Amino acid sequence: MDYKITKLTENEYKDWDEFCLESDGAWFWHTSDTLEYILNYKPELKTKNFSFFIGRQNKILAIIPLILEVIGLNENYFFEFSFSGCGGAIPAPALSDNLTVAEQDLIYRLIFTEIDRLAAESKVKRLRLRLRPLFLDKVAEGGQYKRLISHGFNDISLSTQLIDLRKEEKVLWDELRRNHRRSILKGDKFEIKFYDNMNITKGIFYEYKEMHHKASGRKTRPNKTFELMFDQAKRGLGFLVVASLNQKNIGFEFYTIYKKQAEGFSAANDPDFEYLPIRHRLEWEAMLWMKSRGMNFYDIGIQQSGPLPYDLPTAKEINISHFKKGFGGQTVPLLTLEKFYDKKYFREINEIRKKEFADYINKYEKPIK
Repeated sequence: MDYKITKLTENEYKDWDEFCLESDGAWFWHTSDTLEYILNYKPELKTKNFSFFIGRQNKILAIIPLILEVIGLNENYFFEFSFSGCGGAIPAPALSDNLTVAEQDLIYRLIFTEIDRLAAESKVKRLRLRLRPLFLDKVAEGGQYKRLISHGFNDISLSTQLIDLRKEEKVLWDELRRNHRRSILKGDKFEIKFYDNMNITKGIFYEYKEMHHKASGRKTRPNKTFELMFDQAKRGLGFLVVASLNQKNIGFEFYTIYKKQAEGFSAANDPDFEYLPIRHRLEWEAMLWMKSRGMNFYDIGIQQSGPLPYDLPTAKEINISHFKKGFGGQTVPLLTLEKFYDKKYFREINEIRKKEFADYINKYEKPIK
Protein backbone atom coordinates (compact mmCIF):
# COMPACT_ATOMS: atom_id res chain seq x y z
CA MET A 1 0.00 0.00 0.00
CA ASP A 2 1.19 3.50 -0.79
CA TYR A 3 1.32 5.87 2.17
CA LYS A 4 1.95 9.58 1.76
CA ILE A 5 3.69 11.85 4.25
CA THR A 6 2.45 15.45 4.10
CA LYS A 7 3.85 18.45 5.94
CA LEU A 8 1.18 20.31 7.88
CA THR A 9 0.39 23.86 6.74
CA GLU A 10 -2.51 26.14 7.57
CA ASN A 11 -4.25 24.85 4.43
CA GLU A 12 -4.61 21.43 6.09
CA TYR A 13 -5.72 22.66 9.54
CA LYS A 14 -9.37 21.87 8.84
CA ASP A 15 -8.68 18.26 7.83
CA TRP A 16 -6.21 17.87 10.72
CA ASP A 17 -8.76 19.06 13.29
CA GLU A 18 -11.50 16.86 11.84
CA PHE A 19 -9.19 13.88 12.30
CA CYS A 20 -8.55 14.95 15.91
CA LEU A 21 -12.28 14.78 16.60
CA GLU A 22 -12.48 11.26 15.15
CA SER A 23 -9.40 9.72 16.78
CA ASP A 24 -9.64 8.52 20.38
CA GLY A 25 -5.92 9.10 20.74
CA ALA A 26 -6.18 12.84 20.02
CA TRP A 27 -6.89 15.46 22.66
CA PHE A 28 -6.86 19.26 22.73
CA TRP A 29 -3.08 19.41 22.63
CA HIS A 30 -3.13 17.75 19.18
CA THR A 31 -5.30 20.41 17.58
CA SER A 32 -4.18 23.27 15.35
CA ASP A 33 -5.33 25.62 18.13
CA THR A 34 -2.62 24.29 20.44
CA LEU A 35 -0.04 24.29 17.67
CA GLU A 36 -0.75 27.96 16.92
CA TYR A 37 -0.54 28.80 20.62
CA ILE A 38 2.86 27.11 20.93
CA LEU A 39 4.14 28.76 17.76
CA ASN A 40 3.35 32.16 19.26
CA TYR A 41 4.14 31.44 22.92
CA LYS A 42 7.82 32.40 23.17
CA PRO A 43 9.36 34.23 20.18
CA GLU A 44 12.82 33.79 21.73
CA LEU A 45 12.53 30.02 21.14
CA LYS A 46 12.38 30.65 17.38
CA THR A 47 9.65 28.03 17.18
CA LYS A 48 9.02 26.21 13.90
CA ASN A 49 6.28 23.80 12.90
CA PHE A 50 7.54 20.43 11.66
CA SER A 51 4.20 18.65 12.10
CA PHE A 52 3.11 16.16 9.45
CA PHE A 53 0.46 13.55 8.76
CA ILE A 54 0.38 10.19 7.03
CA GLY A 55 -2.41 9.33 4.64
CA ARG A 56 -3.53 6.93 1.98
CA GLN A 57 -5.97 7.62 -0.86
CA ASN A 58 -6.68 11.14 0.46
CA LYS A 59 -7.56 9.81 3.93
CA ILE A 60 -5.53 10.79 7.00
CA LEU A 61 -4.41 7.77 9.02
CA ALA A 62 -2.12 9.43 11.57
CA ILE A 63 -1.20 12.93 12.72
CA ILE A 64 2.16 13.83 14.21
CA PRO A 65 2.49 17.18 16.03
CA LEU A 66 6.13 18.22 15.92
CA ILE A 67 7.50 21.58 17.07
CA LEU A 68 11.15 22.63 16.92
CA GLU A 69 12.45 24.99 19.62
CA VAL A 70 15.82 26.52 20.48
CA ILE A 71 16.84 25.44 23.99
CA GLY A 72 19.68 26.89 26.05
CA LEU A 73 22.16 24.79 28.02
CA ASN A 74 25.34 26.11 29.66
CA GLU A 75 25.39 29.21 27.45
CA ASN A 76 25.09 27.00 24.38
CA TYR A 77 21.96 26.54 22.32
CA PHE A 78 20.49 23.38 20.86
CA PHE A 79 17.45 22.33 18.90
CA GLU A 80 14.78 20.13 20.45
CA PHE A 81 11.37 18.88 19.45
CA SER A 82 9.32 20.07 22.44
CA PHE A 83 6.29 22.06 23.68
CA SER A 84 7.70 24.61 26.11
CA GLY A 85 4.31 26.30 26.35
CA CYS A 86 2.56 23.15 27.61
CA GLY A 87 4.86 21.28 29.96
CA GLY A 88 7.69 20.53 27.56
CA ALA A 89 6.39 17.35 25.95
CA ILE A 90 4.64 17.09 22.59
CA PRO A 91 1.48 14.96 22.39
CA ALA A 92 2.36 11.54 20.97
CA PRO A 93 1.19 10.67 17.44
CA ALA A 94 -2.53 9.96 17.13
CA LEU A 95 -3.65 7.18 14.79
CA SER A 96 -6.97 6.31 13.20
CA ASP A 97 -9.10 4.05 15.40
CA ASN A 98 -9.81 1.70 12.48
CA LEU A 99 -6.28 0.40 11.83
CA THR A 100 -5.27 -3.21 12.34
CA VAL A 101 -2.30 -3.99 14.59
CA ALA A 102 -0.19 -4.71 11.52
CA GLU A 103 -1.12 -1.35 9.99
CA GLN A 104 -0.32 0.40 13.25
CA ASP A 105 3.12 -1.23 13.33
CA LEU A 106 3.81 -0.12 9.77
CA ILE A 107 2.64 3.44 10.36
CA TYR A 108 4.68 3.79 13.56
CA ARG A 109 7.76 2.72 11.60
CA LEU A 110 6.98 5.37 8.98
CA ILE A 111 6.40 7.98 11.68
CA PHE A 112 9.68 7.47 13.49
CA THR A 113 11.69 7.03 10.31
CA GLU A 114 10.43 10.46 9.26
CA ILE A 115 10.96 12.02 12.71
CA ASP A 116 14.51 10.63 12.85
CA ARG A 117 15.17 12.04 9.37
CA LEU A 118 13.90 15.48 10.37
CA ALA A 119 15.91 15.36 13.59
CA ALA A 120 19.11 14.54 11.71
CA GLU A 121 18.41 17.19 9.09
CA SER A 122 17.81 19.93 11.68
CA LYS A 123 20.42 18.72 14.19
CA VAL A 124 17.80 18.11 16.87
CA LYS A 125 19.22 16.83 20.16
CA ARG A 126 16.09 15.51 21.91
CA LEU A 127 12.38 14.73 21.45
CA ARG A 128 9.82 14.53 24.28
CA LEU A 129 6.36 12.97 23.88
CA ARG A 130 3.33 12.70 26.16
CA LEU A 131 0.39 10.27 26.00
CA ARG A 132 -3.22 11.25 26.62
CA PRO A 133 -4.23 10.43 30.26
CA LEU A 134 -7.74 9.27 29.28
CA PHE A 135 -6.28 6.98 26.62
CA LEU A 136 -4.51 4.74 29.15
CA ASP A 137 -6.66 1.66 28.52
CA LYS A 138 -6.00 1.77 24.79
CA VAL A 139 -2.35 2.62 25.40
CA ALA A 140 -2.10 -0.70 27.22
CA GLU A 141 -4.17 -2.62 24.68
CA GLY A 142 -2.59 -1.16 21.57
CA GLY A 143 0.93 -1.03 22.91
CA GLN A 144 1.55 2.67 22.12
CA TYR A 145 3.77 2.99 25.18
CA LYS A 146 5.69 -0.18 24.28
CA ARG A 147 6.10 1.02 20.72
CA LEU A 148 7.67 4.26 21.89
CA ILE A 149 10.06 2.35 24.14
CA SER A 150 11.00 0.12 21.21
CA HIS A 151 11.81 3.20 19.13
CA GLY A 152 14.44 4.43 21.60
CA PHE A 153 12.41 6.43 24.13
CA ASN A 154 13.02 6.50 27.89
CA ASP A 155 10.34 6.98 30.55
CA ILE A 156 10.20 10.35 32.35
CA SER A 157 6.56 10.12 33.41
CA LEU A 158 4.77 12.35 35.90
CA SER A 159 1.19 12.27 37.23
CA THR A 160 -1.91 14.37 36.79
CA GLN A 161 -5.18 14.71 38.72
CA LEU A 162 -8.44 13.75 36.97
CA ILE A 163 -11.82 14.61 38.50
CA ASP A 164 -14.73 12.46 37.34
CA LEU A 165 -17.58 14.94 36.82
CA ARG A 166 -20.07 12.16 36.12
CA LYS A 167 -20.36 11.65 39.88
CA GLU A 168 -23.21 13.19 41.84
CA GLU A 169 -22.61 16.70 43.19
CA LYS A 170 -22.76 15.44 46.78
CA VAL A 171 -20.07 12.85 46.05
CA LEU A 172 -17.85 15.51 44.48
CA TRP A 173 -18.39 17.70 47.54
CA ASP A 174 -17.55 14.88 49.94
CA GLU A 175 -14.33 14.15 48.02
CA LEU A 176 -13.07 17.69 48.57
CA ARG A 177 -10.44 18.16 51.26
CA ARG A 178 -12.10 19.38 54.46
CA ASN A 179 -10.20 22.68 54.49
CA HIS A 180 -11.21 23.23 50.86
CA ARG A 181 -14.87 22.83 51.80
CA ARG A 182 -14.44 25.43 54.54
CA SER A 183 -12.75 27.86 52.18
CA ILE A 184 -15.44 27.37 49.54
CA LEU A 185 -18.14 28.19 52.09
CA LYS A 186 -16.18 31.26 53.18
CA GLY A 187 -16.11 32.34 49.54
CA ASP A 188 -19.88 32.53 49.23
CA LYS A 189 -19.57 36.34 49.17
CA PHE A 190 -17.95 36.16 45.74
CA GLU A 191 -20.06 36.50 42.61
CA ILE A 192 -19.00 33.93 40.00
CA LYS A 193 -19.68 34.55 36.33
CA PHE A 194 -19.05 32.32 33.32
CA TYR A 195 -18.15 33.48 29.83
CA ASP A 196 -18.32 31.05 26.92
CA ASN A 197 -19.09 31.22 23.21
CA MET A 198 -22.53 32.64 24.00
CA ASN A 199 -21.43 35.74 25.95
CA ILE A 200 -17.63 36.20 25.92
CA THR A 201 -16.53 39.75 25.09
CA LYS A 202 -13.21 41.36 24.26
CA GLY A 203 -13.73 43.66 27.24
CA ILE A 204 -13.84 40.92 29.88
CA PHE A 205 -11.00 39.05 28.21
CA TYR A 206 -8.89 42.23 28.22
CA GLU A 207 -9.51 42.46 31.98
CA TYR A 208 -8.29 38.88 32.35
CA LYS A 209 -5.14 39.64 30.33
CA GLU A 210 -4.38 42.72 32.44
CA MET A 211 -4.91 40.76 35.65
CA HIS A 212 -2.56 38.08 34.32
CA HIS A 213 0.13 40.74 33.91
CA LYS A 214 -0.58 42.23 37.35
CA ALA A 215 -0.47 38.85 39.10
CA SER A 216 2.78 37.92 37.34
CA GLY A 217 4.36 41.30 37.89
CA ARG A 218 5.21 41.48 34.21
CA LYS A 219 4.06 40.63 30.72
CA THR A 220 4.82 36.91 30.44
CA ARG A 221 3.76 36.17 26.87
CA PRO A 222 2.73 37.92 23.65
CA ASN A 223 -0.71 39.44 23.13
CA LYS A 224 -1.20 36.99 20.26
CA THR A 225 -1.56 34.09 22.71
CA PHE A 226 -4.43 35.85 24.47
CA GLU A 227 -6.06 36.57 21.12
CA LEU A 228 -5.87 32.86 20.29
CA MET A 229 -7.44 31.93 23.64
CA PHE A 230 -10.26 34.42 23.07
CA ASP A 231 -10.86 32.89 19.65
CA GLN A 232 -11.01 29.42 21.24
CA ALA A 233 -13.69 30.62 23.65
CA LYS A 234 -15.65 32.17 20.77
CA ARG A 235 -15.63 28.78 19.01
CA GLY A 236 -16.67 26.78 22.06
CA LEU A 237 -13.23 25.37 22.86
CA GLY A 238 -12.80 27.22 26.12
CA PHE A 239 -14.46 29.38 28.73
CA LEU A 240 -13.50 32.05 31.25
CA VAL A 241 -14.61 32.11 34.89
CA VAL A 242 -14.54 35.39 36.82
CA ALA A 243 -14.86 35.94 40.57
CA SER A 244 -15.86 39.40 41.77
CA LEU A 245 -16.24 41.07 45.15
CA ASN A 246 -18.33 44.22 45.58
CA GLN A 247 -18.57 44.46 41.77
CA LYS A 248 -14.76 44.32 41.37
CA ASN A 249 -13.30 41.44 39.34
CA ILE A 250 -10.53 39.88 41.42
CA GLY A 251 -10.06 36.34 40.06
CA PHE A 252 -9.93 34.77 36.61
CA GLU A 253 -9.35 31.31 35.19
CA PHE A 254 -9.44 30.12 31.60
CA TYR A 255 -10.30 26.49 30.82
CA THR A 256 -10.16 24.52 27.59
CA ILE A 257 -12.94 22.09 26.72
CA TYR A 258 -12.64 19.28 24.19
CA LYS A 259 -14.36 15.92 23.79
CA LYS A 260 -16.20 16.32 27.10
CA GLN A 261 -12.95 16.94 28.96
CA ALA A 262 -11.91 20.24 30.56
CA GLU A 263 -8.45 21.41 31.53
CA GLY A 264 -7.34 24.35 33.62
CA PHE A 265 -5.19 26.48 31.33
CA SER A 266 -4.37 29.79 32.96
CA ALA A 267 -5.39 31.51 36.21
CA ALA A 268 -4.79 34.96 37.66
CA ASN A 269 -5.93 36.43 40.98
CA ASP A 270 -5.58 40.03 42.07
CA PRO A 271 -2.56 40.03 44.45
CA ASP A 272 -4.29 42.74 46.51
CA PHE A 273 -6.83 40.10 47.56
CA GLU A 274 -4.55 37.09 47.96
CA TYR A 275 -5.72 36.59 51.55
CA LEU A 276 -9.16 35.56 50.29
CA PRO A 277 -10.10 32.02 49.14
CA ILE A 278 -10.79 33.17 45.58
CA ARG A 279 -9.50 30.09 43.79
CA HIS A 280 -11.28 27.66 46.09
CA ARG A 281 -14.70 29.08 45.29
CA LEU A 282 -13.92 29.66 41.62
CA GLU A 283 -12.69 26.09 41.04
CA TRP A 284 -15.68 24.53 42.78
CA GLU A 285 -18.21 26.62 40.86
CA ALA A 286 -16.32 25.87 37.64
CA MET A 287 -16.55 22.13 38.35
CA LEU A 288 -20.31 22.40 38.82
CA TRP A 289 -20.62 24.44 35.62
CA MET A 290 -18.58 21.85 33.67
CA LYS A 291 -20.75 19.08 35.07
CA SER A 292 -23.94 20.91 34.08
CA ARG A 293 -22.57 21.28 30.53
CA GLY A 294 -21.94 17.55 30.16
CA MET A 295 -18.19 17.41 30.77
CA ASN A 296 -17.08 13.94 31.89
CA PHE A 297 -13.63 14.74 33.27
CA TYR A 298 -11.70 17.72 34.55
CA ASP A 299 -7.90 17.50 34.37
CA ILE A 300 -6.93 19.91 37.13
CA GLY A 301 -3.20 19.57 36.48
CA ILE A 302 0.15 17.96 37.06
CA GLN A 303 0.93 16.44 40.46
CA GLN A 304 4.44 17.01 41.84
CA SER A 305 4.93 15.82 45.40
CA GLY A 306 8.71 15.59 45.52
CA PRO A 307 11.91 15.19 43.52
CA LEU A 308 12.43 12.77 40.67
CA PRO A 309 15.77 12.37 38.88
CA TYR A 310 14.28 14.18 35.88
CA ASP A 311 11.85 16.55 37.65
CA LEU A 312 12.76 18.80 40.56
CA PRO A 313 9.71 20.82 41.59
CA THR A 314 10.05 23.98 43.60
CA ALA A 315 8.30 24.34 46.96
CA LYS A 316 5.74 26.53 45.19
CA GLU A 317 5.03 23.84 42.59
CA ILE A 318 4.60 21.20 45.30
CA ASN A 319 2.18 23.48 47.15
CA ILE A 320 0.21 24.09 43.96
CA SER A 321 -0.06 20.34 43.40
CA HIS A 322 -1.22 19.84 46.98
CA PHE A 323 -3.83 22.56 46.51
CA LYS A 324 -5.15 20.99 43.30
CA LYS A 325 -5.33 17.53 44.84
CA GLY A 326 -7.63 18.96 47.52
CA PHE A 327 -10.41 19.13 44.93
CA GLY A 328 -10.63 15.36 44.84
CA GLY A 329 -10.35 13.07 41.86
CA GLN A 330 -7.81 10.41 41.07
CA THR A 331 -4.07 10.69 40.50
CA VAL A 332 -3.25 8.96 37.20
CA PRO A 333 -0.04 8.48 35.21
CA LEU A 334 0.92 11.22 32.79
CA LEU A 335 3.02 9.01 30.57
CA THR A 336 5.94 11.03 29.20
CA LEU A 337 8.95 9.81 27.28
CA GLU A 338 12.10 11.28 25.77
CA LYS A 339 14.53 10.26 23.04
CA PHE A 340 18.03 11.66 22.61
CA TYR A 341 19.66 12.06 19.22
CA ASP A 342 23.05 13.18 20.51
CA LYS A 343 25.25 11.19 22.91
CA LYS A 344 27.09 14.24 24.24
CA TYR A 345 23.82 16.06 24.92
CA PHE A 346 22.47 12.97 26.68
CA ARG A 347 25.51 12.82 28.96
CA GLU A 348 25.37 16.55 29.71
CA ILE A 349 21.65 16.48 30.56
CA ASN A 350 22.04 13.44 32.79
CA GLU A 351 25.12 14.81 34.58
CA ILE A 352 23.14 17.97 35.32
CA ARG A 353 20.19 15.88 36.50
CA LYS A 354 22.35 13.78 38.82
CA LYS A 355 23.99 16.82 40.38
CA GLU A 356 20.73 18.77 40.78
CA PHE A 357 18.92 15.73 42.16
CA ALA A 358 21.67 15.10 44.73
CA ASP A 359 21.73 18.78 45.72
CA TYR A 360 17.93 18.78 45.99
CA ILE A 361 17.58 15.78 48.30
CA ASN A 362 20.51 16.93 50.44
CA LYS A 363 18.45 20.01 51.38
CA TYR A 364 16.06 17.82 53.33
CA GLU A 365 16.83 16.00 56.57
CA LYS A 366 13.54 14.10 56.27
CA PRO A 367 11.91 12.55 53.21
CA ILE A 368 9.51 14.86 51.39
CA LYS A 369 5.90 13.91 52.04
